[in-house]
Amino acid sequence: MALDASIGIGAETEYGTAATTITGYEGKSDSWKVSREFVESVGFRAGLQTARADRRNIVNMGGEGEIEVDLLDVGAADLLRAVFDKHTSTEAGGKTTHVFETSTYSGAPSFTAQMVRPTVEGTRVAYRHLGCVATEFTLSADTKGPVTLKVSFDFQDVGHTKVPAQILAPVYPAEARAYDWTRTAVTLKRGGVSIPWDSAKFEVKADLGLKTDRRFLRGNPLKRKPVRAAVPSFEGSSEGEFTDVTLPLYEAFLAGEVFGLAVDLVGLTPGTSMKVELPAVQLTGESPEASVDDVTAMKSPFRILDPGDGTPAIRVTYVEPSTAPPGPPSGG
Repeated sequence: MALDASIGIGAETEYGTAATTITGYEGKSDSWKVSREFVESVGFRAGLQTARADRRNIVNMGGEGEIEVDLLDVGAADLLRAVFDKHTSTEAGGKTTHVFETSTYSGAPSFTAQMVRPTVEGTRVAYRHLGCVATEFTLSADTKGPVTLKVSFDFQDVGHTKVPAQILAPVYPAEARAYDWTRTAVTLKRGGVSIPWDSAKFEVKADLGLKTDRRFLRGNPLKRKPVRAAVPSFEGSSEGEFTDVTLPLYEAFLAGEVFGLAVDLVGLTPGTSMKVELPAVQLTGESPEASVDDVTAMKSPFRILDPGDGTPAIRVTYVEPSTAPPGPPSGG
């Protein structure tokens, strides 16, 4: 394991222009991969054995990567900002309340993502990915560990350096705790009545519907900023026991009922919380399943829909301290 590896992102002022500061995230894997393609010319030629070495031009296609983290109760705002169309924040009583929402048009900025990969000898090499735009995300929780957030990015270009002065130091919160299943609660809202849902596993997945291959004949291989070209898809699922409370959910699935869903997370760091609100959810299946060695279980996949009244399909309210100073850079 590379103990001095790091990943961080910073909002860009303009697509493809490197950020000057980055927020550090405790990533679970390194999936940032550059892509190259070749333009090859082959034609009749005397003495040809195979494609000639001087007939292949390399093209910079950008690349893709993702950040997968245990969701912390402090410091996750930049990562959430990357995946939602709208972001507003207010400060009061030493707390910052971030509100993230889906919308018709995306106002999310592009980001610079710096991945530091130490060599075996200990040399730190920083790969700086420019023009990073979030394309998908998954938020999940179960009874086995922390709540996790995974965000997939498309990026325009990448460069690297081993010069220490050119490597941005990621800024981490001074104190933060992971949201975990013991402080996560799922609630249904049917007919104006809130009903606790004993869910053992919960997940929300999104495909943001972006066109990422915006290349043109402009004397430059770099792509333009991705834009929305398809209807975003928001889906989820919940798993738990088949009880007197969940029986009506099966009946709601058969009837095509639309209801509300909320996930509340309470942080261990004082003054922190997170709430995910889905006002229009429709179950897409399935039947309960009996077992010879366990209680009857019920899986409930669902679609997240546009409520149709101007409110967002997904709203996330993330509250963190606003007065806490950042922690030390910790290597880079």
